[in-house]
Amino acid sequence: MSRRVAIVFDAEFGDRLLTLILRTPVWIVESSANRIAVAEAMNRATEWPHISVTVFRATDDLKHLLSQIGHPQRVDVIGVRLREESRDAMRAAGFTKVVETSEGFRAT
Repeated sequence: MSRRVAIVFDAEFGDRLLTLILRTPVWIVESSANRIAVAEAMNRATEWPHISVTVFRATDDLKHLLSQIGHPQRVDVIGVRLREESRDAMRAAGFTKVVETSEGFRAT
């Protein structure tokens, strides 16, 4: 498992995915804009085999996703604000530090 992972809840993240997947594995919410970007990312995976992208349903919540991802040392959550439920899910997954970022929040 990667030491770092990004979880993207932004249904309009689209073109920004290509930059993010070069740095870290990404779990991204299914949407029309994101589906196109995921297809392009998978095409580039032949050139860059370290690319890892997983699509999840909009109905999947953070707690469920964390149970599927494994145990990274850092999670960057994009497209949702930090709320108490999110903080609780991160603590339950073993993260001790959760801070807001400009696009969501980060847990370590």
